[in-house]
Amino acid sequence: IFPPLLLALMATAAFLPPAPVLRPRIPTARYRASPICAAASDAPPPDADTDEGEAPRGGRKDRRRVVRIAWEKLVRWSRSWRSRNRSDVLETTRKVTERLLSGSTHGAADLFVGWDLIVGGKLQVVVLGGGSFGTAMAAQVAAKKPDLEVAMLLRDDLVCRSINDRHVNSKYLSEYSLPENIVATTSASEALAGADFCFHAVPVQFSSSFLGSISSYVDPKLPFISLSKGLELNTLRTMSQIIPLALGNPRQPFIVLSGPSFAVELMEKLPTAMVVASKDKKLASAVQQLLASSNLRISTSSRYSRRYASWK
Repeated sequence: IFPPLLLALMATAAFLPPAPVLRPRIPTARYRASPICAAASDAPPPDADTDEGEAPRGGRKDRRRVVRIAWEKLVRWSRSWRSRNRSDVLETTRKVTERLLSGSTHGAADLFVGWDLIVGGKLQVVVLGGGSFGTAMAAQVAAKKPDLEVAMLLRDDLVCRSINDRHVNSKYLSEYSLPENIVATTSASEALAGADFCFHAVPVQFSSSFLGSISSYVDPKLPFISLSKGLELNTLRTMSQIIPLALGNPRQPFIVLSGPSFAVELMEKLPTAMVVASKDKKLASAVQQLLASSNLRISTSSRYSRRYASWK
């Protein structure tokens, strides 16, 4: 005979679900999420027995090896590219002057790296201003070939007559003789007619008013080579801003010609180096080939500072 309490417990146990069976816990390996960065994917995944705090063995050495191999390939490619694209500026200039300014002009435009020149006629250059550097640059360009036409736009009649009659600038660099193919004039229409290049040698403080007075004679595609550097005191503008605004043409071709150089060095044919800077690489190359000579080395750059209108 069972006691009443034991019978009650047995009846209750008949309606309860069976007790869950406890199984031993199996340890699982912990994995990190696959990295998204391409650089991190080069490292091998951690082993199953590796804890999170431990770095994979050999991963750092493998990454260093990959970087070293990539750097060596880049250096070899850079050296081969420079050797293939090395050019002799003086040799190209000699070919241009022989073909373009001598009897035969066939193929001369191709040597100017895409610059569209008037193949059937002579190359014409105009220099705005008759100061020391403007005079020296006119003499440098005119000395390239006797039949090269170089016009100097001046405001002083006496200086014009001195250059045309005695081939001497009586006001600046009067101790040096100028080439006979330099012609000075006070007429903007005569100087700018048919010009292929324009050297701007007017002081910065007078450039806006001067360019505004001759803007009607300037061709919209005429390249302006600025020899003037500095800021306009009233507006704090540079030559890269003054020339387009004064001419009323925001797309006027613009080039910066900068030293270190002096006018006396050019007149005495001393070794001199200058830099031509323009956003148009073909235009900078054309000006380089126009000016480069045995005593003047011209380098090119596609970057120039708008604040100071100089190269960097």
